[in-house]
Amino acid sequence: MLASFLSLAFSLTMLGLVQAQAQAVNPITDPNVQKYRSRPDLYPSTLYVNTTGDVTPGYIFMSPYQTYQAGATIYDTDGEVVWFSFGDTLGSNVHDFQVCQYGGSDHLCFTQGLQYLGYSRGSSTIMDTNLTTVRTVQSLNGLSPLDQHEFNIVGNSSLIIVYHPERYDLSAFNVTTGEGWIMNTIFQDISLETGELLFEWSPIDHVALTEGYVLPNTTEVVGTALSATSPWDYFHMNSVDKDGDGNYLISARHTNTLYKINGSDGSVIWRCGGRQSDFEFLNGLNWSSQHDARWLYQNESTEVISLFDNASNGFQVTADRSAGYIVQINKNAQPPNVELLRSYPAPDGQVISSSQGSLQILNPDDYLNSNVFIGWGSQPIVTEHDKNGNVLYRANVALTGPMNYRVRFSNITLTPQDSPALYTYAQNTNGADTVFYMSWNGCTECQSWNIYGRDSCSADWILLGNAPKTGFETNYTASGYQEFGMVEAVDGSGNGLRNSSARGVKAFTPSQGLSTSCNGDSCQPAYEYIPAAAQVTIAETRSACAALPVETSSVSDQSSSSSSGGGSGNSGAMTRPAMVSIACIGLVSTFLLVAVL
Repeated sequence: MLASFLSLAFSLTMLGLVQAQAQAVNPITDPNVQKYRSRPDLYPSTLYVNTTGDVTPGYIFMSPYQTYQAGATIYDTDGEVVWFSFGDTLGSNVHDFQVCQYGGSDHLCFTQGLQYLGYSRGSSTIMDTNLTTVRTVQSLNGLSPLDQHEFNIVGNSSLIIVYHPERYDLSAFNVTTGEGWIMNTIFQDISLETGELLFEWSPIDHVALTEGYVLPNTTEVVGTALSATSPWDYFHMNSVDKDGDGNYLISARHTNTLYKINGSDGSVIWRCGGRQSDFEFLNGLNWSSQHDARWLYQNESTEVISLFDNASNGFQVTADRSAGYIVQINKNAQPPNVELLRSYPAPDGQVISSSQGSLQILNPDDYLNSNVFIGWGSQPIVTEHDKNGNVLYRANVALTGPMNYRVRFSNITLTPQDSPALYTYAQNTNGADTVFYMSWNGCTECQSWNIYGRDSCSADWILLGNAPKTGFETNYTASGYQEFGMVEAVDGSGNGLRNSSARGVKAFTPSQGLSTSCNGDSCQPAYEYIPAAAQVTIAETRSACAALPVETSSVSDQSSSSSSGGGSGNSGAMTRPAMVSIACIGLVSTFLLVAVL
């Protein structure tokens, strides 16, 4: 009982330390956190691009955690955020974020849940290109909720891993005062069409405990083996793949081994690496604590596999740096062997990746000539390499604190179901310019913005200009005071995609008491309480426009008289969405002071 209590207390303490670390960050001043005036609820991690060359076009799919806000994040190769999932995933840790094929089309897939030391409890999510959840996958057979390590869609199969504690006689390992506990890392193959369990495999039915390299109570993630909250994780499965014959390829970090599993009876067809390898390693090839093993090619005599070699678990080190490998298993050789085809080592000076990590072959049909994309796991760095291992691209989030389990690279077209966001600001109502800050979280097709303003709810919208999209958030300065603003996202062909709130956003204008802390672009963040120099009267309500729109017949175009700040001021070939003419009403404003301890 005491051991169980202490183990639980330790896990909760570590979880609390991670949360406290994230909460200790001041997102307003920390350069490692992005902030946006149009989306003050989002604080994704800053991606620093520090090496770039002939980079493959596409997007980077990351999910940094141990950050101020954790979530799936799509970046472009300039480091700009395209989509951040925080509002959809509600702050839970997200892993294995990728483009997947579901129902014959591109979707987004990821796991999310509550993370513990080395594993998690949660579910897997499939989103369509409108960023709407269309399917949730959960573990079956009465086991623990699925784990973070794998969500791999292969045809109709969704491959997941479950970290499930089980009682086990561990008297041979000096656990003799009571029942021992094993973390059984099970994989399940679940039909996406019917939701039924197609196959399940458990390592403790096929792999002896003595194949493990990490004994109980020797690392912070392996477990004490004394309780269900700290079971011995002797195997630590971290990837599952499936071939056309229905067999499976799994990677086990704590045995340093890849296993090919018979998809009919669960027997082990072969082991590659570890204590009982069926293949001799040629020319000094070695790996340990590996991740992300994937089949690239198979025939009767050979199998080609990609994997990420950590070369360290934080305690045992087998090489001076981590690397991505493409290896070939020669089954008919005498003796059977495995040889290295390609190596993509970490850049000089990079700290070894003691956990996590991924290797993606960007063109698997021509894997020997393909560029590759690598996520360095416990080192939150991403790199692209050419076929010879040369680094073409390198970027990272903050190197101290955050980690990132896997990284993927892909193209996708997204049009969110949600509308664009807008914040407008004017320093005063007496002729000051109005600044528009606009964004659309997740939209890949928005290339520019049409900017509209009006001075009352009953007035027609005036087309003020067009601003090219610049990163996640674009700003534009329009001449004169615009009491209400609206923006429309426009694609590369000049077609209108969607507009922000049709009733308009009222410009924020500082009072006399606040004006000394503001300039022409915005007001600075407040940092303490100081009484105003003069008596200030604050209205209990602010004017706004009714929520129910009434379509209007015309839109005035005054873009030639606007000035730009981040925008061109030139209307070009712009579309005119259905606009509204709506009456002003008073909305009672409620002010909340939230104290965060």
